[in-house]
Amino acid sequence: MFGFTCATYDVTWKSIEGDFLLGTCSRRIFGFASRSADGTWSAFDDESRSLGAFATLDDVKSLLWRSHRQTHDTACAAPIERHSRSTLAERPSPAPEPSRNAKVRPRSW
Repeated sequence: MFGFTCATYDVTWKSIEGDFLLGTCSRRIFGFASRSADGTWSAFDDESRSLGAFATLDDVKSLLWRSHRQTHDTACAAPIERHSRSTLAERPSPAPEPSRNAKVRPRSW
């Protein structure tokens, strides 16, 4: 479903019990759709914002992909920034935040 080692334009549609559809691309879920009792499909983006109601599943898939395509081209299909373990180990750890409730800050923090 997700490709963490390479960027790809592959889109995967996962159907759950015939009335729920999940759209995924190379690195994320970009939308979903739910079918109501009357057969109408309601489409939603990755933040659950309604994108509209449609008569056919093909219309829903087309809209979901079009609404995600620009983000996909700039974020999902972009090369993955990789760090070696030694690079991550050399980064300084963040300073602990002082307690807002206590007036004393133990040295062990």
